[in-house]
Formats: sequence, C-alpha cells, structure tokens
Amino acid sequence: MAKALKINAGDNVAVVLADVKAGEEVGVMTDTDVVQIRALQDIAFGHKIALDDLTVDQPIIKYGEEIGRAQKAIGAGDWIHIHNLYCRRGRENQAEQ
Repeated sequence: MAKALKINAGDNVAVVLADVKAGEEVGVMTDTDVVQIRALQDIAFGHKIALDDLTVDQPIIKYGEEIGRAQKAIGAGDWIHIHNLYCRRGRENQAEQ
C-alpha cells in the first residue's frame, strides 16, 4: 500500500499518508503507478518527503506550484519542513519595515 501521495505530476515532493520511520521504504502513489523511495529521517503524517535530490535554492514544488526553496542540499527521501525550506511569499515588503 502507498504511504505517500505525489499530488501533481510536476511535484518534487510527496505527502506522507502515515508516520514513516527512517530507513523505511515508502510507496509513493503517482498519477500512473507507485514508486519506492527510502525515508532518510522519521517523517510525520502529513509532512513532505523529497522525491529527488535538491540543490541549495532549488524550488520545492507541491500542487504543481513553488511552495518554497531549499535552504540547503536535500536528498531524495529527506523530510522537507521549515528546517530546510524557506519561502519568500508574503515577505516581499519585510525589508521596508
């Protein structure tokens, strides 16, 4: 059974559908099949797992849209959350304040 869902064909992350332990194989449901990826950390239900290696400042794509950028290199299978993702959305005017 799949434990993660790739929402849009262009996404480079998937959402885990159950808690995942580090080292566990995660079946990722795509629009055409289920692919396997090994989790590199524990990942809580509802959080994101990287499907590809990402370089610093590379866009993180979910829903087919950029939701942020990689703060540091992220490996396929890494947990993606606020510790390694940053987002400029809503902060455009922050420097002016």
